Amino acid sequence: MNRILILCCTLLSITLSSTAQLPLNQQRYADSLITLLQKEKNDSIKAKLCFHLMYYWQVRDTAKAKHYLEQGRIFSKNNLFLQGLSYAHEGYYYFNSDLDKSEIAYLKADSILSHFDTKEAYVARTNILQNYGVIFQARDDDRTFTDIILNRAIPMAEKAKDSAVLGSQYVSVSVGFMNIEQYDKAEIYLNNAINIMKLSHAQSSRLVAAYNRAGENYIYLKKINAAKGVLDTVKEILAPYPESELYAGYYQVEGMYLHELKKYNEAITSFDKGIKAANGPNKAYRIQELQFLKVKSLLAAGKYEPARQILLSLAADEDVISLDAGRAELYSSFAEAYAGLGNTKLAYEWNKRYSQLNDSMNDSRLKRDINALEIRYKNAEKEREIISLKAKNEQSILKARNNQLVAWLFAVLSIFLLIVAALAWVYYRNNRKLSAQKDINHQQQIREMEQQQQLTATTAMLAGEERERQRLARDLHDGLGGMLAGIKMDISRISEMELPVKERLPVAVGQLDDAIGELRRIARNMMPETLFRFGLPAALKDFCESFEKGPSNIILQCYGMDNNDLSPSVQIMVYRIIQELVTNALKHAKATDILIDCIQNDNQVDITVEDNGKGFDPDRIKNGGIGLSNIQTRVNYLNGKLDIQSSPGTGTTVTINIFLNEQ
Repeated sequence: MNRILILCCTLLSITLSSTAQLPLNQQRYADSLITLLQKEKNDSIKAKLCFHLMYYWQVRDTAKAKHYLEQGRIFSKNNLFLQGLSYAHEGYYYFNSDLDKSEIAYLKADSILSHFDTKEAYVARTNILQNYGVIFQARDDDRTFTDIILNRAIPMAEKAKDSAVLGSQYVSVSVGFMNIEQYDKAEIYLNNAINIMKLSHAQSSRLVAAYNRAGENYIYLKKINAAKGVLDTVKEILAPYPESELYAGYYQVEGMYLHELKKYNEAITSFDKGIKAANGPNKAYRIQELQFLKVKSLLAAGKYEPARQILLSLAADEDVISLDAGRAELYSSFAEAYAGLGNTKLAYEWNKRYSQLNDSMNDSRLKRDINALEIRYKNAEKEREIISLKAKNEQSILKARNNQLVAWLFAVLSIFLLIVAALAWVYYRNNRKLSAQKDINHQQQIREMEQQQQLTATTAMLAGEERERQRLARDLHDGLGGMLAGIKMDISRISEMELPVKERLPVAVGQLDDAIGELRRIARNMMPETLFRFGLPAALKDFCESFEKGPSNIILQCYGMDNNDLSPSVQIMVYRIIQELVTNALKHAKATDILIDCIQNDNQVDITVEDNGKGFDPDRIKNGGIGLSNIQTRVNYLNGKLDIQSSPGTGTTVTINIFLNEQ
């Protein structure tokens, strides 16, 4: 009986590989896909959404499945990779109805995707090869199926470096061994698959499928306690998803477990629950499998007529009778059912059919086993001949040697080894000292370089501060000083009554306003009060608004800086950098539009200042230009990176990256 059951399970591997990404709550998943498809504008993403919807509708509504397959192909017309995937999906679509079309589609998909050397392509080809192998198993060719999985699908999964996909291939290999009743080997592959999936945090649907297969295998191995442990684990995983179709597999293992405990009526109940829960692309095969298992429990419980009725329905199923193993299980069960019902004639006829079919199956298997043994024997013979030839050659060489020469060579070799050991010890000791000294020198060089860099930055900062003082002195002397001198003269003239008070007083007040404005401008350039009271974004906003009356349009965008968690020194440096860049753009580049982006993301501040000015050649002014020198100095002080993109007539874009974790 095991043969037909494992075969049906293997046919489900096409579902496992193709739709393993579907979550346990598939209805909500389908609704989400439809919503995304309606909103999405990108054709490539729409194609992938259509393919997922095709899988969902395959057993629910084949017309809708075909519709989404065709829509996905339309959206894939400009993408060769997605065209390859469309043929893979076509292969899945035709699997249940036309194996020849399915095979052609899978081969075409693999041919197209072989031109891509990406992880996504390797994963897709792994699934395609697995499904392609299942086609041969559906044709009762387990040997080709196992060969494809072992020699093509698994190497492709390893190339993809996708643990979850590799685990699924191990599950498929285990099924091949279960089909030939080598359950101990199947156990090794299943344990590897489960461990890989757990370590890679594979999706629950993959893990549950592997656990269900392991539970079946434990029952065939008569490891009942291990099977019970699997049942408890799967029940816990599926608990939040009462409508999941994976419950069908769970109830199947539960029924097999209860059958082994001779609780036949409880086993029948579990199989009925599994039949009721069966859904999705694996529904037909799962129900066939559960019905065969139910028949086994019905016969064991002496309920022959219900068993016969189920067998009659299975006998009308082409998927069952098209395979030798399916017919053999059917004939054997019919014989047992009719014997239980007292119809010895029909029981004899069905048993005769079973014996004839079973003999032919055994003859075929025997031939395959003999061929395999013959090949193994020939290989063993060749290995023995090679070993014998090597032994004869070694013996002749040993006879030709002189014992005295061997002793002399041994003595020389011993002395040589002692010398080498001594030299190696001396070399190791000297090399260790040299390595330690190199490490010390290297660390000293690093410290000196850091000190030199710090000294350079400090010197540049001091020079910048001195230039700032000189500029401030000029502003005070030429600007504010001149204004105050003019006000003094006007007031003096008023006091001397040279001019009427009412006529000159408004002029003096206006001059005072100008002087106050100039004083505030100088103070803001020195250290804006807004920076310390409200933070960097507010200070930058005030700075940009100070140019609103001018001919230039300045746009400021700050993101992620609302928490104001930058240190005061960093905020001042960033403010000065942006101030210098904007001043250069207005003064030298004659820009009319300036865009400022200041973004803080975790431990990084990114600054971008872009203008439409006349531009320049950055290579020609690398060693000149006080403004750019000040900016470079401040960026170096902050351990940041400065990038300038400009050319004459195209404007300038300055990008600065500051890494706060290095402060």
